[in-house]
Formats: sequence, structure tokens, C-alpha cells
Amino acid sequence: MADLKSRIILASGIKMDRDYRNVLSYTEDEMVSLCESNKVAEASNYSFLRSNQNLYVDFSYETCLKANYVAFQNPDYSNKWFFAWIDEVNYRGDNNTEIVYTIDSWSTWFDYWTAKPCFIVREHVNNDAIGANLVPENLDTGECVQVGHMEEDTSLSDFSWVAIMSSWDVKKKKQFQGISIINGNIFGTKVYLVKTEPASNLENLMKFLFVTNADGHIDDVNDIFIIPSILVDESKITEVLFDYPDGSQGRVYEMPWSTAPAKIEVTTEKRYSFRGYTPKNNKCFIYPYNYLFVSNNSGNNNIYRYEDFYNDDDLCHFNVQVCFGIGASGRAVPRKYRGAGLNDDESLPLAKYPVCGWSVDSYTNWLTQNAINIPTQILSNVLGAGQNIISSSAPQTPAKTIIGQGQQNLASTSNIVGQVGSVATNVASSLGQFYSASLMPNIQGGGNTGDVNYAMKRNTFSIRHMQCKTEFIKIIDDYFSRFGYKLNTVETPNITGRQNFNYVEIGSSEEIGYGKVPAVHMQNINNACRTGVTIWHSHSNLGNYNVSNNIV
Repeated sequence: MADLKSRIILASGIKMDRDYRNVLSYTEDEMVSLCESNKVAEASNYSFLRSNQNLYVDFSYETCLKANYVAFQNPDYSNKWFFAWIDEVNYRGDNNTEIVYTIDSWSTWFDYWTAKPCFIVREHVNNDAIGANLVPENLDTGECVQVGHMEEDTSLSDFSWVAIMSSWDVKKKKQFQGISIINGNIFGTKVYLVKTEPASNLENLMKFLFVTNADGHIDDVNDIFIIPSILVDESKITEVLFDYPDGSQGRVYEMPWSTAPAKIEVTTEKRYSFRGYTPKNNKCFIYPYNYLFVSNNSGNNNIYRYEDFYNDDDLCHFNVQVCFGIGASGRAVPRKYRGAGLNDDESLPLAKYPVCGWSVDSYTNWLTQNAINIPTQILSNVLGAGQNIISSSAPQTPAKTIIGQGQQNLASTSNIVGQVGSVATNVASSLGQFYSASLMPNIQGGGNTGDVNYAMKRNTFSIRHMQCKTEFIKIIDDYFSRFGYKLNTVETPNITGRQNFNYVEIGSSEEIGYGKVPAVHMQNINNACRTGVTIWHSHSNLGNYNVSNNIV
């Protein structure tokens, strides 16, 4: 059989690994240039005998030992270049050396297939805007901590009034017959107010009860309770003076009718920075790594995600609504949150204000004992920690030998690639899985704390900006830099969208592309992508994950 002529280049220092974890996005010409710039030896007019399965070259044994990679042209493929790893170098005589090799399927055939839409598990994205990538990663965040100062609306706690609901008119000395409408709620009594500050004002409450009792109408006092100052517009209340037996006067106030709850707008800035560290990946700035924690300081709390507030500014808006009633009734409603103008379903209740006892009877005792803050239990959604398990590839039938033993060996290679879990999944398991308890305080408020909250001027909504500790956010950020984001979507793989490298991982039964590629080589390429492959755009930077990798 006639000899076939070709050209061969032996190269050293070629960094791609045989497991296809790190590959190049080089064209065939670029691969030839890479081998030429790293060549150990080069010659042309070589004979490749079909009956011999390996390469026989007239380079010295010592020269061949310096090489780890080989490039050669195969006349059977119109002088197409093939690239391969050197497996063995065997001495056969002076300037007569045998080279055993394995074809590099990715580099040899990268120019010959086209990517197609398929199920992408994770990859480096070309849109890294905050909030654009929301698929949970299930990574361990550690115990999240408050950053910056806690924010509170003092209008709910700093100053308050005592409200008295009574059907006895202490000034006119007659029974009240009618209704009162306050904040849209209807009451069948008159409503009087007494200032609580300064404390000397509370003498007016004592005078009111004394006179009412002296008039024989203490039973007409239905309720006495605390309300926040947000419910009282001092410019609209009416002063009521009544006589006291010692010749002095008592002073209370009447509330005007109103048909809507009192409202205030509470805002807080979205926090897009970490202490002592600047993440490279914007997914670090969303939940569960960075979020808002709001509490009523008495057992009710909720997590709000910055990325779910869709207003045009960088603020989180809450509409605080408070209504007159026993213990007062209030809530903080997130505004423009998760598609709702006012998201009532994710509102937080305001803790109850204290209820006062004024006589000794069973009803009063029951009311005082039961008008406490009884929190609504907030249930946490525990995120599963499911992982994508990459299934093993079925053994392939060896392809027809093209040139040498290396061509036969590539069939067994396809059985190995893809049998282990994906690179990103294996690394993620070492980082630990997400657990929701780390996002909430270890000790949450108890239900019967409304009175002490009021006494400590904490009966309000507290806003805390919560973040991962710096150590954890560095780990998570490095993971994103190395493996991109989880997508779980069908789209065309992003192979060249980053400055220096792109990680691509497709589903375990997916195919990344199609083209004029022998089946056994396409299987190796698909298995590499199923396991997770890092596609480098510069051989000199290959393996350097600290290099800048901006979107291009």
C-alpha cells in the first residue's frame, strides 16, 4: 500500500486537559499557529502507513519526550489538521521514534459544528443586570447579618394618646346617642383623647374617670386604650373642658369623623454594596445574599427582595396604614412589589398597643388579658436543594481507524467523559447547600410583647438590611465567576460571550450542536458539555480564573 504524505508538528506546554474540562475556542488555523509557536520539532513529507496504527517520526527520542501535543495533516481528509495528546513515546532506534496519541476531539472539530438551542443548566450570561438572573443556586449563605443602621418610623412609637370610648357625654352630662366614624370604622360611642406626654397630662384621664363615675355612668365607659400619634391630627381635634369637683377643669379632645385610614410612606434605599468587598457578579446583590428584613418587633417579620420592587428609583417603598380601634390596627404594605401596586398579601401587621383596665369586673379583666398582640405565624418556604445529576453516557462502538492507534483510543475516551457529576455541581456540593434558617434571626419575637414594646418605644416597624458575611459572599462570587449562573432554560449556548472564558453545562441528554463531525468525536464534545466545560478564548490565560472576564 502506498505511503501517504503529511506534515507533523510536535508541541510542548499545551494546556488543554484530556477530560475536556478546559478547551479552546480556536479555529483550525489558530490551533496550528498555537502548535507552531510552541513547537519542539516540525517536519513534512511524513509517511503514515495504514497498516501501522501509530506515528513513526525521525525525531530523536529525547526531542519527542519534550512534547505533550501533536498536530498533523491527514490526506484522507483533504489535508485537514488533526490535534492530539501524546500518550507514549517509544524508542525504536536512532532518530526513529514511535508516538502513541489520542485525538483531541474538541480542538480538531471545533470549526465543524454549529451550536443549537438546547437545555442549559448553567453558563456565563451576557446580561448580568441586577435582578435579571433569579434561578435559585441553593448555595450556603452562612448566617446573614445586618449591615448599616436599623431604620424605624418613630411616628408609630415616640408619642401616643389615650383613647376613651364612652357613651356618656362628660361635658353635657347626658347620654350620647349616635355614632362616631373614625378611619372609616363605625363606633356607637363618643371618642375622647388624652395626651400621654408630658406625663402630667394623664391627670386628665383620672379626672375623666372620676367625674364619669361620680355621675353614675362608669359603666358607659366601654374601652380605654393607647393609639399612636399618626392617628391624631392635632389641627383638627376639638378641645373639651369639663368641671372637676376641686374647682379645676379636666381637658380631653374629640376626634373628627374620618373615612380613611391614616397613611404614611416609608422608604429605604436598596443596598448594592458589601462591606470590604466588591462582588464581580451582580447576582450577589439579590436574595438570598442581599435582602431586606422587616419586623414589627413582636413576632411578625418578613423578607423582602430588593429585585422584586419594580419602581423606577433605587428605593423600597412601604405604605404604612393605621386605623383607629382597640389597640389600634395597622400594617406595612410593600408598594410596587412583585407586580402589585399595593401587595396586601405580603403586608406586615403592626403590633397591638396596650389596653387599659379602669374598673374591676370580669369583662374588663378578660379584655385586658386578651387584647394583646397575638402574632400571625409567618411560614418559611424551605427551598429544596435538588441537584442535576449527570447520567453516564452509553458505551460507543469504536469508530473506523483513520490514522493510528490514537484514533482507536478515542472511542474509549467517550465512555469516560460524562460519567461523573458536573464540575459545577461537584464544587457546589463542597460549598454546602442553602438553608433558610440562616436568613432569619435565631430567636424570633414572642407574641406577648406588645406592652413592653410600647414602653420601650419600639412598637413600630424595624427595617434591617441583611447580607451574607464577607467570607461567604467572596466564596459565592468566586463560584459565579468560575461557573456562571444556573439557568435551567432552553437557548443557544453562550460559547464566546465573555472576554476570556465561558463555562457551559447542558442537560445530561442534550446535544450542543450539529455539523460534519464523526459521531464518536461529536459524542466526546457533547459529553464534555454535559459534564461542564470551560471554553477559553486565549491559550495564554487558560487556567487563570483571576483574569478579567467581562461581557463582550
